[in-house]
Amino acid sequence: MAKVLAVVGSPRKKNTYTVIKAVIEAINRRREDITAELIHLPDFDIKHCDGCSDYCEKTGECKTEDDMQKLYPKLKLTNVLIIGTPTYFWDVSGLVKNFIDRSLPLYYTKALKGKMGAAIAISAADGHNQALAVIGNFFQLHGMKEVGSIAVVRGGEPVGKAELTMANALGEKIASQLSQ
Repeated sequence: MAKVLAVVGSPRKKNTYTVIKAVIEAINRRREDITAELIHLPDFDIKHCDGCSDYCEKTGECKTEDDMQKLYPKLKLTNVLIIGTPTYFWDVSGLVKNFIDRSLPLYYTKALKGKMGAAIAISAADGHNQALAVIGNFFQLHGMKEVGSIAVVRGGEPVGKAELTMANALGEKIASQLSQ
């Protein structure tokens, strides 16, 4: 059974959460043999990276004891990783940045290599392209294949039908890629 892990890097359950949830629903509608799990990063205590890359490189593990230890096994087992973020100061949220930084043990062990990734960035006005680039760089550094992205500019308004249509299309694309 294929696994999809969707990570929401917004402190609120609004636009970013809604779009990612719509992607997962589209995947589930298309394929019953896929399990999709949504991770809302504010529900996890993930500390900053201490920069002790020597330890990560030697052991393939992170010595920081927090909830990231619960996510490492999920990340290793997933086939697709979806990362969604609001844009803060033209970049990913701090929650997503911590998540990315703490993936260093997975980088050294090549645990994400060959997996698929999709990026979602929601902005009020601008910065979504930079946020997508940061997530895209994460995928590239880990040797992942980016299968799609969504940039949404809402001016602070709730997402609408057009954004949910994009989310549906991305979910269907992911489901289709998993069957190949």
